[in-house]
Amino acid sequence: MACLVSSFRRLVKNIKNKLSQLSAATSPHGATISLQECLGLLPAAFIVALISLSYALSYGAMIFGSGGSELLAAGLPLVLLSTCTIPILVSLTSSLPFMIGGSDSNSTGVLALMVSGMVASMHAAGDSAQQIVVTILFAIALSTVLAGICMTALGTMRRGSLVQFVPFPVIGGFLAGSGYLLLTGAFHIATGLPVGFTALQQLLHLHWLVWAPALMVAGVMMGAGKWGWTHPLVFPLALLAAGGVFFGGMRIEGISLQQARQMGWLFETLPLDGIHSPLSLPLGQVQWHILADHFSEFFAMIVVITLTILLNATGVGLATRHDVDFNHELRSAGIANILSGALGGVVGCQSLSRTLLSYQFGSRSRVTAVLAALLSLACAAYFSTIAGYIPKPVLAGLLTGLGGALLLQWTVKTWRQLSLGDYLLILLILVVIASIGFVSGVALGIVVACVLFVVDYGRVSCIKMEFSGRVLTARVERTMEVNAILKQHGERTVGICLQGYLFFGSLSQLIDRMRELLKSPRDFVVIDFQRVQGVDASTMQSFVKLRQMCEQAGVALVMTAIPPNARLSILQNGPIQEFANLDSGLEWIENALLQKLPVRHDAADWRANLGEYFGPAELQRLFARMEMCDLATGAVLFRKDEPGDCMVFIESGQISISLALENGERIRLRSFGSGTIVGEMSLYTGDRRTADVIADDHTRVYKLSIALLRQLELDDPAVMVKLHSYVVKVVANRLKLTNEAYRLSF
Repeated sequence: MACLVSSFRRLVKNIKNKLSQLSAATSPHGATISLQECLGLLPAAFIVALISLSYALSYGAMIFGSGGSELLAAGLPLVLLSTCTIPILVSLTSSLPFMIGGSDSNSTGVLALMVSGMVASMHAAGDSAQQIVVTILFAIALSTVLAGICMTALGTMRRGSLVQFVPFPVIGGFLAGSGYLLLTGAFHIATGLPVGFTALQQLLHLHWLVWAPALMVAGVMMGAGKWGWTHPLVFPLALLAAGGVFFGGMRIEGISLQQARQMGWLFETLPLDGIHSPLSLPLGQVQWHILADHFSEFFAMIVVITLTILLNATGVGLATRHDVDFNHELRSAGIANILSGALGGVVGCQSLSRTLLSYQFGSRSRVTAVLAALLSLACAAYFSTIAGYIPKPVLAGLLTGLGGALLLQWTVKTWRQLSLGDYLLILLILVVIASIGFVSGVALGIVVACVLFVVDYGRVSCIKMEFSGRVLTARVERTMEVNAILKQHGERTVGICLQGYLFFGSLSQLIDRMRELLKSPRDFVVIDFQRVQGVDASTMQSFVKLRQMCEQAGVALVMTAIPPNARLSILQNGPIQEFANLDSGLEWIENALLQKLPVRHDAADWRANLGEYFGPAELQRLFARMEMCDLATGAVLFRKDEPGDCMVFIESGQISISLALENGERIRLRSFGSGTIVGEMSLYTGDRRTADVIADDHTRVYKLSIALLRQLELDDPAVMVKLHSYVVKVVANRLKLTNEAYRLSF
């Protein structure tokens, strides 16, 4: 609740700021919008107002028509109220300055079903007409407030970005379906009939006063951009011309206004009741059990309007090439609906059609929506009179142009821009929206898109890297002789590094590949999860199968970096060799392999290996001059940033190069065992130490200082030549192993 209050306060402050800017529009000092610019926005505002009022009339009839004339007369003013309040509130708080709000056809359909069901239930219970009117009006206001609270909460919790996970073809299908619904609305306005095969035949018999003005407006809307007609007055002039053709044609044909209304070319007048806010209703006549029985429809309406806001905002952003803050739009629509519902209004949201229509008229200002709302408010008082002079063919042309443009964009122009599967999905959503409904179309589109995504993702290999012990070794420095032995037996170790999100379909690739690898003699199999983002529960059977394959082949299975959320499931069928990282697993495998092989690790064996590079006398002279040091476990041999004034020969034990992290932990870079050298790089380059060197256990080393090195260059150059040759071979061997591992990672 505190978050909602905080969000409400921020939006109220934002509204105050916008109102101060709008009040400056007529100020001669520092005006943000001049009076001339306001007058230039009047054509767009007038058209938006006419569209909104016509929608209000049709939506009101759709919602309240099932309750008879009394409910219609009481409910229609509430729709007109929302037509005035929601555009202003959405406009002043939206992240886009040209965004326009209003009633929505999708939520209207849900409300119409809810009201129809409530009316039928109350008629069956024998409730009076007054009880029906009061209950329905209270239900409408309650649904609007609840929707506003939910939208504000979602926006405050920053859940609006969820729409970014809606697949692009679903958005395209939604826009194409919106275009189709706009065309059906245009057809209904022009003919007074719902779309159907029989009704479509009426198009062939339409009077020219119906189709000519409509085609004029639609043609200009769809072709203006292609023909380079970018002036803001193009659309107003087209509307005036279409209106002139309509009324001029009536005069030529000798058709009176009354005859035009009888033929459905002009709107009929309708007497309206007053506005009933929820607090002004006699709450004692509200049938609370009816509200409880239909609460699921409240929830359905909230889901539909929330999804519509996100999709409409996305559509506006795509069509106008502007970034949209979805959380901001949810909060904007939420506060607008809370305030509108408190006055008794119906639910509304950001309007795709009205926003794009205003945008095509050149509007880029919040003033357009405010002017349109004020015009709607002024017209609402005289709606029965003004509505009688609105040519339905002109409005039909507007809807035809906008709907046709959307259909053309998403069913024709995207043919070469999308894959065949994505394009067919757009068509599927369009067909479902046209035949069943908006919600079913979008829901089916999301389901199909998810299935296609799973299929496509299953084709992406879950195997990041495949390696053997010949090319990828642990970060443990061993003698060149031991490295040669490990490389000789390296093919007996095989490993696979997994990646991405693992599920049953993707792991089938691992099982198939492992089946091929186990056809050759192996001792160890390594599975690394370091690059895995998640593991689905459906993969457990695949891991059981992998374990069984390794047991049948007599191979030790080693797993490294297992995700914590999947560890228990993977290990539930028995323990395996598990390590925190791949390097630790490889070190364990190499140590286990060396224990099986006839490899000596004592000091005598190490000095015998050095005999390949030094003569006995030279080796004796070298060690006679070096300083022998015994290090206890945990003793620091070198510290980071110390001068690199010596290198050491490790006779026995093990030391590790490590870095201290900010959290106090240490990360091992590399370990060095008996028979290896460390510190030679800093000794030769003269740089400072780049990491700490610490003894892992009791270790004996021989130090060769820079002073001794220089002295040997003078006193015993023969030993120095062989020492330099030995160091070069060691460094070259390290570089070779590093290059092989690096090349494998790509």
